[in-house]
Amino acid sequence: MPDTIIMQSDNDFKTLTHISPALTNEKLSKSLSDWFKEDITFTHWEYVSDTGKGDSYLSEVIRIKIFGRTKDGASKHVQVVLKTIPKNTCRRLTFRSGEFFRNEIAFYERVLPALLKFQSGKNTKEPFDKYTRLFLAHCDGVNDVVCLEDASLENFGSAIRQEGLDFDHCLVTVKTLAQYHAISFTMRDQDPETFNRISKEIFETYYDERLCNWYSRFWHRISNIAIDAVEREYPNSIYVEKVKQFAVPERYKDMIKAVKDTTNGVISHGDSWTNNFLYRYQDNRPVDAKIIDFQLTRYASPVLDLVFFIYACTNKEFKQKYYLHLLKYYYDVLSNQIRDMGSDPDKVYSWDVFMGEIKKYSYFGLAFSFESTPFIVLAPEDAINMEMEGEEKRNIDDFWQIGPFKTKEGRLREASNVVHCVDNGYI
Repeated sequence: MPDTIIMQSDNDFKTLTHISPALTNEKLSKSLSDWFKEDITFTHWEYVSDTGKGDSYLSEVIRIKIFGRTKDGASKHVQVVLKTIPKNTCRRLTFRSGEFFRNEIAFYERVLPALLKFQSGKNTKEPFDKYTRLFLAHCDGVNDVVCLEDASLENFGSAIRQEGLDFDHCLVTVKTLAQYHAISFTMRDQDPETFNRISKEIFETYYDERLCNWYSRFWHRISNIAIDAVEREYPNSIYVEKVKQFAVPERYKDMIKAVKDTTNGVISHGDSWTNNFLYRYQDNRPVDAKIIDFQLTRYASPVLDLVFFIYACTNKEFKQKYYLHLLKYYYDVLSNQIRDMGSDPDKVYSWDVFMGEIKKYSYFGLAFSFESTPFIVLAPEDAINMEMEGEEKRNIDDFWQIGPFKTKEGRLREASNVVHCVDNGYI
């Protein structure tokens, strides 16, 4: 059991208020009743497991079972993943956890239901359903909670983040992303008023003018890591020159421009790296993927999700073999789904427009991968200690003190992204 949850007696399992004051017995009873569609009174909970060290920096996450009793005395329970805002004040303020929780809760409570309601009115052959259902949420900036159904009960689990995803993983992932993005495109086309309303429910949590000071020191750190990787793996090459031109403070402003461009905007995921997809396997092959963690969800081009996924989750060999195939597969699924829901993909988001945005915004995936790649290849035992002292907000660079890659494999993972962008004329 994680250090943050210290149980003194069995009575501690009769309430969850020591995990979050928002998790009152009354709130849990209501959520159980809503979930099972009958009157249920919360009785107790059981701890199931922790999540891996280094898998979540913005929240504290555990897996639990929540039990209740019906009016007839029958026992019912639901197994959930419980995300709570960090209790540590310094950590909560430094990582702006309240903003991320507010954004994700708005998504689950107001945006996703509207998207799914719109989709349900269409006779779609294969509707998007690759998400985890919300059990309970609370948002006040101090005791925030997001409680979701546990997809592991449907045999969904995480891929190993330290390894680049293979072809099969990538196919099921981009299929899920494309089906998800297609709802936004079709809704924009057929019900623009409602889509415009829900797009305003979420806000930019990462790339914004107000966050320049929050991010600038850390951007300097990860830029130097990227430059070091390219210099060591591709010395005296055009790639060194290009990465030095690219990894400059002004690039953050380009990231802001990218997320502000809603010309072909969808309700995107925002943080499409390995940890935020769960996979179901048959015969050791992934056959399905679910999207989790919408804390960075934004209204922006779908390409931002796709290019970040490609640069964060695949290695050099994969991109050499399958890059164009993956782009085409994504667009085929997207266009078929849009057509299936009654809109014309050539009008709402043509192949030429899509490829134009790939060329225009692949730099976004590269820059975002400067941050993600060091964390992705980080071994669990090297994960950053998130315990922080004090009550004051600090700079994230004080805590995310990552250094140059320790391995050739890590350097190549980073440097090959630069090579790919240069060779394709993206930077």
